[in-house]
Amino acid sequence: MRPGNTFRDLPGAPVSERFDGGAVIEVGVLARRALRSGRRGRIAAVFERSLYAVLDDCWICIGVKDLGSGPLHLLCTGIEPRLLIPGQEVAIVDTMLLVDGMRFAGFETASVWAPPPSPEWTLDSLRAGLAMVDQVWRHLPVEQGLAASGGAEPPTRPSRVLAAAAPGLAALKRLIEAGLRGERCVPRDYPEIVELIGLGPGLTPSGDDLIGGALVALAGLGRLATRDALWKTCRAHLGRTNEISAAHLQSAVLGFAAAALHEAIDATIGGRVDRIKSAVAVLSSIGQSSGLDAFAGALMVLRAIECRLLNDSALHHAGLTGNGPPTRSIAGPRRSCAATGIGRQVARV
Repeated sequence: MRPGNTFRDLPGAPVSERFDGGAVIEVGVLARRALRSGRRGRIAAVFERSLYAVLDDCWICIGVKDLGSGPLHLLCTGIEPRLLIPGQEVAIVDTMLLVDGMRFAGFETASVWAPPPSPEWTLDSLRAGLAMVDQVWRHLPVEQGLAASGGAEPPTRPSRVLAAAAPGLAALKRLIEAGLRGERCVPRDYPEIVELIGLGPGLTPSGDDLIGGALVALAGLGRLATRDALWKTCRAHLGRTNEISAAHLQSAVLGFAAAALHEAIDATIGGRVDRIKSAVAVLSSIGQSSGLDAFAGALMVLRAIECRLLNDSALHHAGLTGNGPPTRSIAGPRRSCAATGIGRQVARV
């Protein structure tokens, strides 16, 4: 199914009988895998505006329509997640989502969300974007989680969580920089990164969010070898965190995250300074600190790329390299799910 199409457009899709309950209006690009008739599972966690369920091995987040787009999300109208209870059975029958055998929401006309392709960008646009991010970052409440690590300068008084994360953050920076230099990154050389998994507050701990943001940026900008090295470092240690957070990390390695994170990354690399402040504001509203923590991880990648390109440019102008000045990105294509299939950039998840 191509993003933007509906389940009604699928050849042979059954048409469920009409009902007056909730309706799924949008399905995330990864959540659609869970919506195969016959799948069964359970509700794992319930919140005021959303709930998490797992059907077979597929995690989904079912929420109200203003929750925001995301790869695991089912955005709905006419539902009240808070009325449900963890442990209740969930099942898919035709194009209907059932809870304990009762109709909960239909998704026959739901559209499929996927992030757009990365924009064209240059070193100049990236520098302009990062400069604007730095202006915005100085006025953000970044005391919680690891968001403070996204700034151009480290805080003078790091929080206890940030201090505990310092070795892992330093190791992550080393891995990213080594990968951008084209060096082979071996997981055993970066054991401190593992300490970030499960670290910090939130349903998705801050360390997980930061790693996820880095994975999304690396995947989106075509740095797949570096992305794979980071994933290999983390994959065997997902038991350090909870299942919901692990599901989000598995989405991130595929290059998918909340729409707000993609918007912030794209605005930054594209130098769209008019969009950065609003994009960061939306991220600030996600979770306890999850949105900003994830962007901090992405910013580690973007700052490393900026530094690498500036160094290449300096060497070129000094006559020490024949590669030419880097006026275009070092990016590759991002997430062309409709054309090539989910997971084409991932060796193993």
